[in-house]
Amino acid sequence: SIKSCSLFSSNIFLGIKDVLSRKKLYITMLIVLILATFIMIVPQNLYNTISSKSFVTYMGVGDCDIRIDIQQKSDIKNKSESIVKAMKNDKNISKYALFYTKSFKLKNADGSSDNFPVKYSKGSSPASNNEIALSVTNSEEINKTVGDTIVLNINGQDKKLTVCGIYSDITNGGKTAKATFNSDLNDIMYSIIYVKATDKSNLDSIFNKYSKDFTYGKVSHIDEYISQTFGSIKDSIKLASTAAMIVSIIIVALVTLLFIKMLISKDKYPIAIMKSLGFTNNDVTVQYIVRAVVVSILGIVLGTILANTLGELLAGSILASLGATTFKFMVNPIVAYILSPVILILTVIVSSIIVTANLGKIKISDNIKE
Repeated sequence: SIKSCSLFSSNIFLGIKDVLSRKKLYITMLIVLILATFIMIVPQNLYNTISSKSFVTYMGVGDCDIRIDIQQKSDIKNKSESIVKAMKNDKNISKYALFYTKSFKLKNADGSSDNFPVKYSKGSSPASNNEIALSVTNSEEINKTVGDTIVLNINGQDKKLTVCGIYSDITNGGKTAKATFNSDLNDIMYSIIYVKATDKSNLDSIFNKYSKDFTYGKVSHIDEYISQTFGSIKDSIKLASTAAMIVSIIIVALVTLLFIKMLISKDKYPIAIMKSLGFTNNDVTVQYIVRAVVVSILGIVLGTILANTLGELLAGSILASLGATTFKFMVNPIVAYILSPVILILTVIVSSIIVTANLGKIKISDNIKE
C-alpha cells in the first residue's frame, strides 16, 4: 500500500498505476516512441554494417587484408603470375588467391547466347572443373539454382557446368560467376589477387613492397578499397543517421511536451486532490516523469526489436536488389542498446520537467468544488 512505503516510492507507484489503469490514453505516445526509436536505430545499424570489414563478403570477396587489381594492361596473365610467384616465398603472406575475369557466352535454352562476365547463400564454391557458382542476380536472371546445369561456350566449344553455389555480389551490376575450369586465358578483362597477411602489423610493409615492385598493379588495403567503392554511400548514410537522431530527439521532445501538457490539463482535479492530501509540486512532477519514462522504456524496447527485424528486412531487400543476400545488421551494442535509449529517455525526462514547471499554478480552491 501507499502508506507502507516512502513518499518517493509512492510517487513511482502512482505513476506506474496511472499508466496501467489508462493504457489507451498512452497508446499515441507509445507509438511515437516506437517510431522514433526505429528511425534512430536503423540508419545507425546500416552505417555500422557498411562500415564493417565483413561487408566485403557482400561484394563477392572473402575475408582478406589486401587486394591487387591488374586491368587495362597488356599481358595481364604473366603480370599476375609474376606477383603470385613473389608471394609464394613471402613469409608475411599466409595465403593468396588469383582470379581472372573473362567474358564467356552462356547458351540459352533456345540456342542463343548472352555475354556472361566472370558468403554463399546456397551451396558452396566450385570444387571441380565442371562446376560453377553464380551470383544471386545471375542465378535469378537465368532462373538457375544449385544442382541445375548451364552451357558455356569456352574456346569455341560448348561445356556443361553444374551450378554448385549461389553467392552475394554487388559488383559489376551483381552479375558475376566463379569457376575453376581451364581456359586459354586470352582476352582477360582483368585480374584480382586477394591477400591474407600472416600478421596484421605487416600490412603496411606488404603494401609498400608490392606497390613498389609491381607498379602495374593497383595495391589497396581492403579497408581502403571498401572506402573507395562505398565512400560516398557511407558518408550519405552517416549524414542520414545523424539527421535521423536529431529528428527523433525533436519528435520525442515535442510529443512529450504536448502529451504531458494535455495530461495535466485533463488531470487538474486529481492534482488538486493530491495537493490537498499533502503531495507537493515536486511529488506530482515525479509522478508524471515516471509515467513518461515507463511508456518510453516500453516504446524503446519495442522500437529496438522492430529496428532489428523489420528494419533489417527493409535494408536487406534494398541490397538484395543489388545482388546481396543473407544480409545481417552489424550492430554497435553500445550505441544501439545504451546510448540511443539513454538519449531518448533523457529527452523524455527533460521535456517532462519543463512542462510540469507550472504545476504550482494549479490551485486547490480553483479545482475542488463541493
